[in-house]
Amino acid sequence: MNFSVLIPSFNDIRIIETIESIKTQKLNGFNVEIVVQDGGSKEDIARKIQASLSSKDQFIQESDKGIFDAINRGIQSCRNEIILTLGTDDRIHSKNTLEEIHQLFQTEKIDYVCSSINYTDEDWNPIRHWRATKPSVQNIFFGRQIAHFGFFCHQNVYAGLGLFSEKYPVSADFDFFCRLAKSKYKGKLFYPTAVDMKLGGNSSKNFQNIIKGNKQISEAIIDNFNFLFLAHFIFKPLWKINEYLKAKLAKLF
Repeated sequence: MNFSVLIPSFNDIRIIETIESIKTQKLNGFNVEIVVQDGGSKEDIARKIQASLSSKDQFIQESDKGIFDAINRGIQSCRNEIILTLGTDDRIHSKNTLEEIHQLFQTEKIDYVCSSINYTDEDWNPIRHWRATKPSVQNIFFGRQIAHFGFFCHQNVYAGLGLFSEKYPVSADFDFFCRLAKSKYKGKLFYPTAVDMKLGGNSSKNFQNIIKGNKQISEAIIDNFNFLFLAHFIFKPLWKINEYLKAKLAKLF
């Protein structure tokens, strides 16, 4: 069982550090390919990305309609069974991460793994810990969200559920996890930090995207469940405060 690490990319040279974090992984009995789905980066950046990849990796450059369209295109190009998607300002947390996740897939009859991530500043200093959460109807109702860029998924899940919906340009991952929560697919939680993610992603990079993202989350909740599940927005801030306080307490002790 091998891994594909998919990175949607556009004019962000920080991707080189993301790629390096993949290349330093310990691989015991499995392989990893890196798939860079590039939306049309400048020539000098594209050249540096290609130079950092090996012959088994893929650099695909074509225009797209946004990050989830790029991810959908990249998924269809991935050649290995297990897919992890990373942002261009993310990195795999430790050299043992993929080996530990691989062991989970090998020993358990599962279709996906949800891992914990760290939100960090620009220098990779942890700001907030996001503990692994499984996509379930109960968790969605109570405002708990799943870290997309810490999600390891078997190809058969994407084949069965479909890819990310273009209806939700900012929050298509939330809609996907709603569909996954109602499905037959089984997963496991991985509590060690698997991915370091810098603050300021697609859904939270500005106030406009935060408003747009929450509007799309509302639509996804109604499409997948019913109006009762809008209670998600009451409980969601409580979970975030809880995670923040636990991270602060962990530093004290």
